[in-house]
Amino acid sequence: MRTPHARLPLCADASRAAGEDPIGTAPHWQEVTVLELDVPVWAALRNVEAWTAEQRGLFEALRGKVEASGAGFGLLMAAPERPGQPLRVRHYVRGAGGFTRRDYVSGLPQTEWARGLSATLLHPERLRGGEWAEVPAPTGPDHHVCTHGTVDAACGKYGVPVHHALRGEGQRAWRTGHFGGHRFAATAVELPSGLLWAHLTPELAVRVARREVHPAQVRGHLRGFAGLPAPAQVLDRELLARHGWDWLSAERAARVEPGGEGAVRVTLSFVWKGARGSASALIREAEPLRLPGSSHKADLGAVRQYAVPDVWVADGEPSPA
Repeated sequence: MRTPHARLPLCADASRAAGEDPIGTAPHWQEVTVLELDVPVWAALRNVEAWTAEQRGLFEALRGKVEASGAGFGLLMAAPERPGQPLRVRHYVRGAGGFTRRDYVSGLPQTEWARGLSATLLHPERLRGGEWAEVPAPTGPDHHVCTHGTVDAACGKYGVPVHHALRGEGQRAWRTGHFGGHRFAATAVELPSGLLWAHLTPELAVRVARREVHPAQVRGHLRGFAGLPAPAQVLDRELLARHGWDWLSAERAARVEPGGEGAVRVTLSFVWKGARGSASALIREAEPLRLPGSSHKADLGAVRQYAVPDVWVADGEPSPA
C-alpha cells in the first residue's frame, strides 16, 4: 500500500509561528488599477501562456514604463457583487495622504480586461468618452482581501472568513485575487490609505477597519504603506504608531540613501496638519528568517527582517496624538 504524502504546513502558519514582522513587504506603487472580474476570469488573466498578442504587448509596455520611471503599479482583481457584469475599473494614483480614486464603467465584456489596464495605466486619454464613462466614486475605504485559495491554500483558509466578517459588519470588502504575500494570510490591501495588512483574523480585521484599535497595538500586522519604498515603510510605521490614525492624512515622500555599515538612511518629508517637517532614521536589517514562500512547496527561503529604528524628527512635527 502506498504511503500518502504528508501535507505541508500552511506558509502563513509557519510565518506566525516564527514571529515574522511583515513590515517592509508592501509593494511600492505609484498607481493601482482594480479590475472588477468574476472569479473564473482571474485564472484566465493569470494564464500567461494563453495571453493574446495584444495582452502580451500590454505587459511589455507596462514593463517599459516601470523601467523608465521606477514607478511601480498595482493590479488587483476584485470579484463584483453581481457576476457577469461588463468591465468596470477603479484607478488610484498616489496623492496626498495615500491614493486618489476615479471609477470608470464600460460596455466591454470582462474578457477585455487588457483594455482597462491599457486605458488607466498607459493611455488615460482613452478614458474620456468612447467606450468608457466616469462614474462617481464612493467615499470611504475598500478592503481587498486575498481569498485566492487556488494560488495558495492559506489565502482560502484565512482570507475567506476575514472577507465574510468585514462584509457582515457593513464594510466595503472585496474577494480579491492573489497580489503577493500569501504567507501573510489573511492579507489585505486597504485603499485609498494604501496600507497592506498581514495575519488578520475576522475580529481584528473589523477592529482595524473601524479604527477601534490604536495602530501601535497592531504594528506587527502592518506590511507597510504602498506609497513608499520598503525601508521608508519601516520609518512610516514608527510615525503611525506614534501619532495614531491621523498620520495617514499626511502627505509624505521619502529619500533613501546609503547609511554605511549595511544600513540605509531614510528621510521622510511630510506636510501634516498645515505643518512641514521631516523625520529620518537609519534602517538596518535584522537576522533574516528562513520560511516557506508557499503552502505547496517545502523549499525555505531567506526572509528579510528590519531592526526597529531610532527616529529623529526635525522641527515642524505636530504633537503626538
